[in-house]
Amino acid sequence: YQAILLGKPWPEIKAIASFYDYLEIQPAGNNNFMIREGRFANEAELHEIDKTIVKLGKELGKPVCATCDVHFMDPKDADYRKILMAGQGFKDAEDQAPLYLRTTAEMLKEFEYLGKEKAYEVVVKNPRKIADQVEVFKPIPDDLYSPMIPGAEDQIRNMSYSTAKFLYG
Repeated sequence: YQAILLGKPWPEIKAIASFYDYLEIQPAGNNNFMIREGRFANEAELHEIDKTIVKLGKELGKPVCATCDVHFMDPKDADYRKILMAGQGFKDAEDQAPLYLRTTAEMLKEFEYLGKEKAYEVVVKNPRKIADQVEVFKPIPDDLYSPMIPGAEDQIRNMSYSTAKFLYG
């Protein structure tokens, strides 16, 4: 995204993007700060960057996924983020990006400018492809699993007897 913003040559942009397994685009509202800053005139100009990323994905054979960059669950929760950011000294805390968890329907609407098929691909199909490649594991198992440390049983037994002997003779 930054390389495109900086106007880097296409071969350099492709070289940067080739490092990644997939490319990402986000709703225009996530980048509205660039409109406020005067870097872009409107959301249509932001959409052009996403279209460039879609083109890049096609050329490189990499899936493009639409993501929300979620910072809070619901739109109303933006108020809590405003408070936190203001407390940290952010001058633009009042200008919250809509970083809430969108539904599939909301995401499809966000990316309808790509066309119905492409929007479905970046919102549904490609994220599912990525999810299918990720190993499923439970970070915390259902059962209790004590760690196996070689020699730990002997060490605990010796410490217990040593402490008992010290305390009770």
